[in-house]
Formats: sequence, C-alpha cells, structure tokens
Amino acid sequence: MRTWAPVAAIVGGASALALEPVVGPWLAGLVVILEAVAVRRLLHVTPEHSPVTRLATAQKQLEDILGGPRPGFENALLELTDNYAHSQRRLERNLDLRDAIFQYAPGGVVFTGPGGWVKAVNQGMRQLVPVVQDPVGKRVPTAIVHPELAETMERAVREGGPVLCECDAGRFNVLIRAAPVGDKGACIAVVVDVSPIKRAARARSDFVANVSHELRTPITSILGYSETLLDMPSEMDDELRLMLEAIDRNARRLTVIFEDLLDLAQIEASEAELVLEALNLAPLVQEVCAQLEQSALAARVELMVNIDEQLSASVHAKAFERILGNLVANAIKFSPPDSAVRIVGRAEPEHAVIEVRDQGPGIAPEHHERVFERFFRVDKGRARTLGGSGLGLSLVKHLCQTTGSNVGVRSNPGHGAVFWVSFPYPTAAGERSEER
Repeated sequence: MRTWAPVAAIVGGASALALEPVVGPWLAGLVVILEAVAVRRLLHVTPEHSPVTRLATAQKQLEDILGGPRPGFENALLELTDNYAHSQRRLERNLDLRDAIFQYAPGGVVFTGPGGWVKAVNQGMRQLVPVVQDPVGKRVPTAIVHPELAETMERAVREGGPVLCECDAGRFNVLIRAAPVGDKGACIAVVVDVSPIKRAARARSDFVANVSHELRTPITSILGYSETLLDMPSEMDDELRLMLEAIDRNARRLTVIFEDLLDLAQIEASEAELVLEALNLAPLVQEVCAQLEQSALAARVELMVNIDEQLSASVHAKAFERILGNLVANAIKFSPPDSAVRIVGRAEPEHAVIEVRDQGPGIAPEHHERVFERFFRVDKGRARTLGGSGLGLSLVKHLCQTTGSNVGVRSNPGHGAVFWVSFPYPTAAGERSEER
C-alpha cells in the first residue's frame, strides 16, 4: 500500500488543480488538506516532505479565504482522517476474513454476477465437481461441469429465494443450496458433501430391518404357543391364565413394533416407490374410517366425517391411508368413552387439509414437535397401558416427508388435540409425479 503513496499524492494534487476553476480555490484547498493529512497519517511521512508543506500552504490560503484561523479546524480534519484510516483498516480486515471464509469453507462455493457469469469459485468446489482451469468470467454451465448446479442457481434467481437440490456428483452425494444476492441477478451457491450422512442412514436402516426381521420369527412362535394354551381354559387356573394373557399381549405388541420398524426402515431407505396421483380424498377417508370402525365401537367412540366430496389432492393412496389411519387410531386410543373423533377435510388456497380432532387429554405446547419422534410418549404410564409401538406418529411424519405433505398438531392440555395434514394439489396438467 505504501508503494502507491507518491501516486496518491500526485493524484490528490491533480484533483485539486482540476477542481479549482470549477468550485473555487477554497474547496480545492480543502481537497489538498485532506489528501496531505491522509498521506501523513497513513504513511507517517516526515514534515520535510512536500505534502506537509502543501498542507501548511493550503491551510494558510483557506484561513485567508475564511477571514482568519478557525480554532480546532486542523484537529477536526485530523480526527476525520484518523476515522477514515481506522475504517479503512477495519474494511481490509473484514475483506481478509471474507476471503478466508470463502476459500476454506467446508464445501464448494460459487458466486455469479448478473447474467450468470462466474465471479469467484473456491477450492472446495474443485474437490466435489469438475471445474475448468480458469472459471472466472465464464457462464456456470461452461465453468462448472454439473448441470444440476446451473439449474439450481437459475431457479434461485428466477424465483427470488433460496432453492435446495440433492443430487449425485460422481462418487459424492451433494446438497446444493442457491440463493439470489440483491435484485440484479447475482447468485451464490453452496455445495456440501452429504455422502457420509447418507451412508450412516442406510446402515441404520439396514440394521433396523435385519434385526426386526430376525426377531419376528421367535415372536411368531411365542404367539402361536400362547394362543394354543389360551384355547384350553379348563386345564389352567386363573393365575396361570393371567400370565399367559400377559405373554400374548406383549408378544402382539412386539409384533406391531417390528412391523412399524420395518415400514420405517423402508421409507427412510426409499425402498418403496411412491408415485403420487390426483385422487379424490373423500372415498379414501371413508375407507380408513371403515377399517377402524370396530376399534371405535370397542372404545365407545363415534367417528364423524365432514369432508367436501369434490376435495382432491396429489397423494399416494396407500401412504394416505396409513397416515390418516395412524392419526385416527391415535385419536380413538386417547379419547374418553362416549366421545367423538371428527375427521374434517377442507380446501385451502395452496393445499388440501385433513384434520383429525379428538376430545382426549391434550398435549402441552412444549411437546408439539417431539410427539413425532420415535418412541416419544407424553404420558408414559398411560401410553404403556393403552399399548402401541410408539412409532405411529414417526411413521406419519416420514410418510408426509416422502410424499411432499406436511403434518402438525394444535393442542392444549385438557382441550383435546387437532392433528392436521396438508396435501399438495394436483398439477395443472394432471401429471403424476414420482417422489425422490
């Protein structure tokens, strides 16, 4: 920076001389003062150098123009120059920090200006996707050989908001997040390697599936023997019968848990191909209620349906029945006798909504997010008495994520609960869309 000091002094003096005919000698003198003080403060030049001499001369000229010296004027100029120098140093530090973050970020980063011309690419990008030798000044499809990246950045600029895309990049699974910068068409994209996360998820799913499959065989044998013994009431006393009933009940519960774990593992591993269709929701809701009618009668709970007969959405039929079936079964389980569970369907501007309303004990607000976690129970004692695997709502959440739907709950203790699911409307062309 000091190498340019003589040039700065010459430019400052030339600027003053150029301005003098236009704005008058007093403003030209002020330019010279600021230039000389800045050079002196930043470069620590000695008083014998010409900028200081010019400073004294310009100051004298300015005092003549203003009609005499002004107390504190020089100090004010020096303070202004100090502030400028401090701001300049802080700016340089911030730029150094920005460059370090950009270059050494854990992942690839690319920045484009208006029109999609590459302005900067960090080293992390070269480790994930093919990048040409000199990408700056080229369009993204030419500079970075990865079509999904260019498409994601174009979408972010076109839609005016962040866009996510998960895709393959050779031997890597990558997550691309692109976002517009300003309103001139600039864009920044970050590419992160998610391969380790994917491998861990697959390993977990495989483990759960294998364990569940292997344990189902002995549980099936236990169920068979317990059922056989329970069918011989004359050959056992009451105490032995109670023990056999406990064995049978818990074996059935383990069977439900294993089945839910297998379903969950299949969903997470995307083993089941879920193709969405434009379907009328009313018949699907009626089918779910028919399947759960006996459970509702046994619990003395009335199922009430209120849904628009024309309501349709983009859904997978089996996944929809599983989602709604789990929610209605939960509502029946936690509803008091002689109460009602209401299934309400309505159209909203952006999606179709199905709500399941019960009159049970309710859920505190701090538990609203956690009820969708595996094996989480709001009231562990009550839930254990009622049975169930503890995976029903977790399955609902995963199925919703897989089919592009959303699920949530509204509830307060003592006022029942409302579980809602929003489903996307069919596309305008009525085409089927295959999930990732």
